[in-house]
Amino acid sequence: MPSSRVTTLIAAAFLLFGVAVTGKPAVADDASRPTTEQMRDWIEAMKTAPRGPFERIRWFCEDGAVLPPKPYACGDHGGGIQHGEWNERTQTIRAQRYPLATLLAELEPADYLGPSGQHQELRQILIERFLVRADDGWVFRRARYYRGAIQIEDEERQARALMLALAGDPWWHDPDRFLLLREATRLLPVDGDHPAASQARDLAIEIAEAAPDFQDLRIKLHGMPDAGDIQRVTEFARQNDDPTLELPLQKLGRALEALYAPQAAVDRLRALGGRSPDAELRRSLLQAADRLEQSQTLTDRLTTTGQLAHQVHQRIEAPTSSPEQKLRLLQASLALEQEAFAVASHLFERNQTDPASRHEQLTWLRALGESLYGTGLLSGRQWQQLSGAIDGLLDDPSVPASRYATELAYLARTPGWAQRALGFHFDLAIDRWADLTSQVRHFIPDRLRDSPLLFYSRLLDGLRNDAGRMTDTRHRLFGKPLATGLRPLNPGLSRGVLRTAPADGEPLDPEGIYLLPETTASLPPVAGILTRGAGNSLSHVQLLARNLGIPNVVVDEALLDRIEEHVGEWVVLAVSPGGRVELSADGPKWQELLGRGKGETGQRIEPDWNKLDLEDDSLRELHGLRADASGRQVGPKAANLGELAHHYPEQVSAGLAIPFGVFRELIDQPIRPSGPTAFEWLKQEYERLGRIEDTQTRAADTAETLARMRHWIATAELPSGFRERLREQLTETFGSPDTAGVFVRSDTNVEDLPGFTGAGLNRTVANVVGFEAIIEAIREVWTSPFTQRAHAWRQAHMDAPQHVYPAVLLQATVPVDKSGVLVTTDLDTGDRQWLSIATSEGLGGAVDGQAAEELRVHRESGAVRLLSQATAPTRLTARPEGGVERIAAEGPATLLSTANIDRLRHLADDVEARDLLAVDDAGERPVADIEFGFVDDRLALFQIRPLVENRWARANEHLIALDRPLRDTDAPAVDLSRPPAR
Repeated sequence: MPSSRVTTLIAAAFLLFGVAVTGKPAVADDASRPTTEQMRDWIEAMKTAPRGPFERIRWFCEDGAVLPPKPYACGDHGGGIQHGEWNERTQTIRAQRYPLATLLAELEPADYLGPSGQHQELRQILIERFLVRADDGWVFRRARYYRGAIQIEDEERQARALMLALAGDPWWHDPDRFLLLREATRLLPVDGDHPAASQARDLAIEIAEAAPDFQDLRIKLHGMPDAGDIQRVTEFARQNDDPTLELPLQKLGRALEALYAPQAAVDRLRALGGRSPDAELRRSLLQAADRLEQSQTLTDRLTTTGQLAHQVHQRIEAPTSSPEQKLRLLQASLALEQEAFAVASHLFERNQTDPASRHEQLTWLRALGESLYGTGLLSGRQWQQLSGAIDGLLDDPSVPASRYATELAYLARTPGWAQRALGFHFDLAIDRWADLTSQVRHFIPDRLRDSPLLFYSRLLDGLRNDAGRMTDTRHRLFGKPLATGLRPLNPGLSRGVLRTAPADGEPLDPEGIYLLPETTASLPPVAGILTRGAGNSLSHVQLLARNLGIPNVVVDEALLDRIEEHVGEWVVLAVSPGGRVELSADGPKWQELLGRGKGETGQRIEPDWNKLDLEDDSLRELHGLRADASGRQVGPKAANLGELAHHYPEQVSAGLAIPFGVFRELIDQPIRPSGPTAFEWLKQEYERLGRIEDTQTRAADTAETLARMRHWIATAELPSGFRERLREQLTETFGSPDTAGVFVRSDTNVEDLPGFTGAGLNRTVANVVGFEAIIEAIREVWTSPFTQRAHAWRQAHMDAPQHVYPAVLLQATVPVDKSGVLVTTDLDTGDRQWLSIATSEGLGGAVDGQAAEELRVHRESGAVRLLSQATAPTRLTARPEGGVERIAAEGPATLLSTANIDRLRHLADDVEARDLLAVDDAGERPVADIEFGFVDDRLALFQIRPLVENRWARANEHLIALDRPLRDTDAPAVDLSRPPAR
């Protein structure tokens, strides 16, 4: 075993038992754990300390001996390696599971192989390699000049050994891990076989022997070289006055440029092929170089680069490729990415003065998209959809302007796809390292800007501007037209103060239009939402926002600066049903539309009070309920699910409903001895709160009232006989009063109404096991309508708020592989020939707002349009002992199989044929919102309800006017042979 392995194992063992490798106590408890601020300060100090994260230099021998530095120190110990030894602060930070100051020479490749490998640690190591590049050496900034601390030969050797091990591991052959494998190749120093690397080191030694003041730079070139060395050597040469060093410095500069400066892929492919021991690989790489060299035009070269990148990607994934072949192909892939970037740069620059035709620019987009597939930033599925959309335009001799605009809008999803692909692999590592440095937040944006996506996005912006002019459908951002960067989720028109996310613990202003990092499941009602993380359009919070007419827009990172300039100002956000966005400063033009208020959604919560039956307290089996129980004994969740169970008994798991009457029995008890009942007290409190004019006072008193009500429900005596009846009914329904696991779900009388959906507002307690745990979960559900968030969403739209009654649904846990939401219309266009489907891995991810697989599926043909892949890095799974745990997602490129989609298509048609949802007030069949899951491809159903949309938002005259050009049937055809209009 190499000495580095011995050292690592010894350190791990010592830390496990509370002792650091220095012999001093390791961090073992909260009292001795450093604060985040301390660790940040220590890291900043390391950046300027001469030895950085190291205490001293040591030899680490094969037999585990650690010796002072001297020639051949490990000669009698089976050999070894020399490098820096971490100081106490470094070890303390590492004990908190931050792999700070990782020495690649110490890595054991076997630790990162197979499904149980330390994959998250590898991601963190890659994040630190980014920091080394982006932050001038990071904690190694001065240590790069500390002779012997870092040996580049050892670093490169072990990095290469790691990559060969990953390339040979079947677990890493999964196409969904291609991007991570390629990023490791990009970020780790595996280019030791590059001839310029050894030439640069040899020249650095030669120069340092003649010029002692070059010694620090020589040490850095040998220990931690980077592209900035080109400028460092240039600066040294400028100040050099020794004529004998001029030629060696020139050679060194050329060697570094060959190693780091962007180069045509031809030379790199030939170098990789020429040194390959595999004859077939050598031939294919040399042929690829020839194809590139023979390209007649830049357009041809860009197209060829994309095709080669595509072929290399597929060959890397081929099971017949050896680890050595895969690594060389990964290096070739990186060279082709540089080529695409360089060629696109030249084309884009030329296009500014001599615009190419729309047809040629679409050809460039296609080639860049193919290059993005080559990098792994697009999956094969995404590339197929992207190329199909572009080819459809290129093959049409007379493209209608409306279709031209629509297809370009679809192509604008590509940057989001790429961002989410990187996020799947790196978001958790970034979030963790962000505690130590905010600079990690630049990892994904920097990576995307360094890829062909930069020029793809710029070209697309120009084409979408062109389409926007032709159809008069561009967005407007503070008075300026905008083609891309804003993607609508929910229509609406609202005014408010533009705000950023509040600090932890601070409430959101209901009249704020918020720029948020993501839209979370716990979001309270606000005037408008601008979010950098889309989640998915079928999550509970998005459906709530859609229901109440709260405009919601996804914002590209590139626009954040322009928007943040207006934080604190009154603004108006308009999002049309057709997808046009207008964000502008508030002013006189909006007074006519909005008056002085923030706008009125027109939605009211109006349950049928006469229908309500609070006398019935009998516990009901789910499969015995029908839709007519909704709003009578139970809420629509249990009633409609009972209706589903009647029609699809095999797809709905066993369940038990606790009706409104039990809760009314509870709150008919005195809230205090000799006091009013809890119901009468709550009614008096709501009346009192309604008379308070001061907003802050009313908010504080409301919070206090709700908290008291929640505490009372959590501790009050249960209605007489309830525990005994529940125990008996649990045994009858589930076979045991302790169950094998049930979801305890809220089901109020004020949700899924014509004016209010209430989706996700109230508590669901997942996978509860044990009778007493079920009792506590029922109490949690009863208290949930009295949380501040649920009250806030509900209160502005409801009269008689004291008449909120939660029923409770206990439903047997179904251990689904994937779960999601099906809506029986196209949410973007309202076209009922299409279905909207969002699916995530595990339990409930799609409804909770995870980055889900989103599809539009044609009912009749089964045609699928991909809107996004599932890229949430984690998933929820049920634990046998109760509760759920979050584990790493598998990340398959495709969640729903063709058979799954066909099953859902049939379900949508069958649900409508059976009239499971009653017609609405206008006599129209409602759109169905169905929650589903699959267990080994067997369909399970969890909920059905009508999709409640905000009709005011869809009917508003201003929003209709924004969409009018989209309905212009006389719009001209697009001449693709001409350049875009400017």
